[in-house]
Amino acid sequence: MLNLLYPISYLLSLTGLILWFYFRDNRSMSRMMSSIFLISFLVYLFSMAFTDASLSYKLLILFRDMLILGLISQIFNYLRTNPMIVLVAAIAIYGLIQLAGFNMLYDTFPEANKSGVEAFDEFELLVETQNGGIPKSYERLIQKYGLTMEPAFQVGDPSLSRLDEFLAIGIPDASEEKTVEIIRELKRLRGTAYLEYNEVLQLDEQEGSLSGTSVQAKHVNDPRAASQWGWDAIQGDRMHELLSSSGIKPQKKALIAILDSGVDAQHEDLSGQFASNGISNDTDPLGHGTHCAGIAAAVSNNGIGIASLVPDPSYIQVTSVKVMNAMGMGNQQATIQGIIRAADMGADVISMSLGGISTDSRQKAYEEAVKYANAKGSIVIAAAGNSNQNAKDYSPANAKGIIAVSALGHEQRKAPFSNTVNDLTYGIAAPGMKIMSTYPGNQYKELDGTSMATPMVAGLVGMLKAFRPGLTTSEAYEILFDTGKSIPDGKATGRLIQAADAMEKVID
Repeated sequence: MLNLLYPISYLLSLTGLILWFYFRDNRSMSRMMSSIFLISFLVYLFSMAFTDASLSYKLLILFRDMLILGLISQIFNYLRTNPMIVLVAAIAIYGLIQLAGFNMLYDTFPEANKSGVEAFDEFELLVETQNGGIPKSYERLIQKYGLTMEPAFQVGDPSLSRLDEFLAIGIPDASEEKTVEIIRELKRLRGTAYLEYNEVLQLDEQEGSLSGTSVQAKHVNDPRAASQWGWDAIQGDRMHELLSSSGIKPQKKALIAILDSGVDAQHEDLSGQFASNGISNDTDPLGHGTHCAGIAAAVSNNGIGIASLVPDPSYIQVTSVKVMNAMGMGNQQATIQGIIRAADMGADVISMSLGGISTDSRQKAYEEAVKYANAKGSIVIAAAGNSNQNAKDYSPANAKGIIAVSALGHEQRKAPFSNTVNDLTYGIAAPGMKIMSTYPGNQYKELDGTSMATPMVAGLVGMLKAFRPGLTTSEAYEILFDTGKSIPDGKATGRLIQAADAMEKVID
């Protein structure tokens, strides 16, 4: 409802204000119009307060809306002595609103236009068909169970993967109890090449208590760097010293895509290195994506907030692809489409601090997505998960070709919640407890999770790609492993990344 309440209340406020000025000399009409304006404006403020967006974004929109209100009301106040000119001006302005303005207002808060369950409750299955279309053999099944089907993924370059041959299949509520039977029938039908569940994913945000740990931060001037124990544990300060003393410049500005709940693009410690991928991705009602973006690529040496491994904006840009809704829920289809979108926009690194326990024996759709991203030059990194289990049962971390990241605590031992990565091809470790980073509304917070460890690795791999753009996943992992630090729980977690040592490998 907020998606309609905001534009309608604003337009009524605008109308009431214009007519208030116009009927200023008519006491009864002026009183009526002032009441319309005040009531509408209060509703407008209510809709603004409770919609899904960061405080900084809301303040920006409030400034824009108040500027428009002020300018238009003053124009009509100036013209009010000539009724004909007022009528022509009113028709022109409301014509413009009809053509473009209402859609602009309606799309101001894109997250409010999405259903809370839309992201994960529409399609239950992902099916690869032999020709990429809906086989004729499916017609009877569609009619019998009321199934809905549509192409699962939009791929920029279909020649690089088989993702364009996947269908998303929806099962209506009346037939959900027959899901196992439907799957059995689909597998028997001619035209079905492969089938898996469109699994639900959920973000797991755990707030850490203040640690009080202080570290040396000699080569950055960011005031909160002294509390970034994790950044220090991966040689953050030494990384800055190395790049400053070497004088070597990157070959390109690498792009890191954060697939998450969105990112607060206006955050004081992110905006200088943030590249927008569309306004719908630039707000973060949950905070999780903004926290991850800061870990990967907060602006260092700006005298504000925290530091990242990135010395200045000439090395890295960070962007957002929103794949989770305001409740931290999403699904496999949305995540894979996010990987495709990030790869198509030229992301060098795709960071996914998300996942869930998988019931499928194989992750073919994820593997196809990773293969597509790799072909486009992207390295995909994902959280190992927070279930204190084996990450081989956790997707997308268990998909072939992904670098999976476990989490460590202060003593450089496995965090109690972290999944293990010893059964995965590309398992690595990074700090993931009480990690200080950016939060919507120019705030900063300490959070726990493999979600926090993942963007540390993504930030480092992004820096490696800036100096060696052609770096592949296997090459990047080899550098991380060879330069990584052996730790007590290393068999379960993988080695702890060491940023400066890894960087020396690519700038030699």
